[in-house]
Amino acid sequence: MRATDIPVDQEGALGLCRLLLRAASSPAAVDAPSPPSHAGAPPPSGRLTLFERFDRWAARMRQRDRERYLAQASDVFELEARIRELERRPYY
Repeated sequence: MRATDIPVDQEGALGLCRLLLRAASSPAAVDAPSPPSHAGAPPPSGRLTLFERFDRWAARMRQRDRERYLAQASDVFELEARIRELERRPYY
């Protein structure tokens, strides 16, 4: 497994820097409308704050990285082992 294929949670601060650089260079990240969230109420103005937009973007990137990591499994047994590894890893 190459260093770029490691999920973001294992990289710590460098992973966060990588996410920030990817967001800054991504044309889709500029004022992209995000789907409405049912978990929390939107701000009174109806627009998401910069922090909320970044939080949602980081969650999508984290989910994509995890799915990519799981897709690299060669068989069902390795996939199950990877899923268990992700479930047992502490969240930061």
